[in-house]
Amino acid sequence: MSANYDLKEQIRDYWSGRAAGFDAAPGHRIDDADMAAWQRLMAVGLGPLEGRTVLDLACGTGEVSRALTGLGARVTGVDFSEAMLGHARTKLAGRAWRGMLMDAESLAGLPDEQFDAAITRHLVWTLTDPAAAFAAWFRVLKPGGRLLVVDGDWVREGLRGRVLRRIAALLGGAVPAAADGAVHKDILARVPYSGGLTQERLITALRRAGFTDPRSHGVSGIYLRGLHGAPMAQRLRLLAPTRFAVSILKP
Repeated sequence: MSANYDLKEQIRDYWSGRAAGFDAAPGHRIDDADMAAWQRLMAVGLGPLEGRTVLDLACGTGEVSRALTGLGARVTGVDFSEAMLGHARTKLAGRAWRGMLMDAESLAGLPDEQFDAAITRHLVWTLTDPAAAFAAWFRVLKPGGRLLVVDGDWVREGLRGRVLRRIAALLGGAVPAAADGAVHKDILARVPYSGGLTQERLITALRRAGFTDPRSHGVSGIYLRGLHGAPMAQRLRLLAPTRFAVSILKP
């Protein structure tokens, strides 16, 4: 068994173990307070979605798919965790959505040039072979289709992040324990983006895969609304990482 396979299994087990409580974690669920903002980001990054086919990469419990179907898209959600897909299937029953148990890095079995658009949220940092994944995403998009990546740098922290954490510490309150924190740290130490993921690094890699016309989109306001129910100290800690969104074109 290869080391790469072991890492993939660890990643799948990690997310499967978090499936039951995933939607309860601030920053993961898309509530009514921030649904409109997420849908605006999707419309700006991907273009009009009514009647279009959209691939939700690593769809998890289906929150992003729920936002997409609300915009009239016909969505295919892929995830390699059956536990995550089970929650998505229940949540999206009756909508224009289908779920497929599949590795989002390879998309083996999906035909070429099938989708008008694709989106992923918080996946790229955990890819075990980013170049292969980006090539697969390029392959399944139709010419003229756009990819929207929402992610962040979960490793390096700039001055803004340090200030936010310092203010959070002054406000007090318990620091929430990370779910399976030791496992998360072990995974992060072994993936290619262990040194941190930036917009610049992401765009460079996507260009190598053949994508063009990258565009940056702000997301701080979206996450701020999405954390409205959390205590202020927790909100500041969750806002400390640098988050970003990039859309890019398959010519």
